[in-house]
Amino acid sequence: MTSKLTVISIIFFSIILVAAASPLHSLYSPCPEKRSGNYLDISGSKIYYEQCGSGASIVLLHDGLVHAISWDGIWSPLCAKYHVIRYDRRGYGRSDPPKTPFSPTDDLYKLLTHLNVQHAIIAGSSSGGALAIDFALEHPRMVDALFLIGPALHGMRDTAYFLERGNKNNEPMQRGDFKAVAENWSKDRFLIAEGHEQARKKLYDVLVDSPQNLKYSNRLEKKLSPPAAKRLAEIKAPTLILVGEADIADVHAYCGAINAGIRESARSVVKDAGHFIQLEKPEEVLTRVDRFAQRVERKQVGLSTEALKSYAGQYKLGETVLTMVVEGNHLVGQIEGEGDFLFFPEAQSKFYARLQEAEIEFEKDSSGKIIQMVLYQAGAAIKWQRT
Repeated sequence: MTSKLTVISIIFFSIILVAAASPLHSLYSPCPEKRSGNYLDISGSKIYYEQCGSGASIVLLHDGLVHAISWDGIWSPLCAKYHVIRYDRRGYGRSDPPKTPFSPTDDLYKLLTHLNVQHAIIAGSSSGGALAIDFALEHPRMVDALFLIGPALHGMRDTAYFLERGNKNNEPMQRGDFKAVAENWSKDRFLIAEGHEQARKKLYDVLVDSPQNLKYSNRLEKKLSPPAAKRLAEIKAPTLILVGEADIADVHAYCGAINAGIRESARSVVKDAGHFIQLEKPEEVLTRVDRFAQRVERKQVGLSTEALKSYAGQYKLGETVLTMVVEGNHLVGQIEGEGDFLFFPEAQSKFYARLQEAEIEFEKDSSGKIIQMVLYQAGAAIKWQRT
């Protein structure tokens, strides 16, 4: 028989948002607007960007190999539901290369200011994830949430194996053979997992068409001091982290460090995927972004401190004890050895989690005394008795 603790682990603490099997166009209507790009001059450098759609804003930050085109698989359907922005960072794609020292976070800030975007969900892949984290540290009020795919983390050292692998893939560049470099990276088993040949071809074609991406050096980028790795606890935005099971160990280490450092964060390993999950499994990324955005944008109600405190206390399920405490405008559930779980009010006695697809409701007896908490998740209703 499955133990109660195992059941709890499966239901209450699961952070994997299961992707729907439906095709993209069954999830969203096609974007009616034909997208077109523009350029923004930032300190003498032209930065190429695109935007489309309306609604809550989502910013897509590309990795260190492929420019904003890496988001093609989710761009149009995402634009049908949200206001979506993507751009080629300096030195990538259609943007000018850097000529003098610059701050990547300043570039993002100036672009959002130019577009009159006051706050957004920031999604970043690889080095774009590191940029998203840095931006959340420098401009916390502008970040509603972080959605990270195989993120890097500034201030955390790479292993010798990681560096050797990069040097080996880039070696043909010394003789100007960019096609060979593109082939090396496209065949890299950590970037594209087995069985995703279309994604592999896409990666190769993009790198051949945009050799400037391969030439990029981050030596002119200004870094935060102290680096993000030492400041993760400052980030209060809900953070969802995806990492492909076939990705290199360094990236899994970055994801673990980010998950441990940001309190309201969750990490999910994507099966049969490498580093470029958005190229390999665009439908899954689209579904996860959409579900996460819906929860982040979910309306909260204001409850008095007195009302919140009425729910504080201990609740039991079998031998497991959950302690509910008040923190700011929300509740925090705590189980020894399991971490914290944040719940936000959507009604007088109903709360929801922003990372897990879970809701809780408090029930009272005829005298108005709270007697139990009901957890709703995965179609189940689990009753926790108040002690």
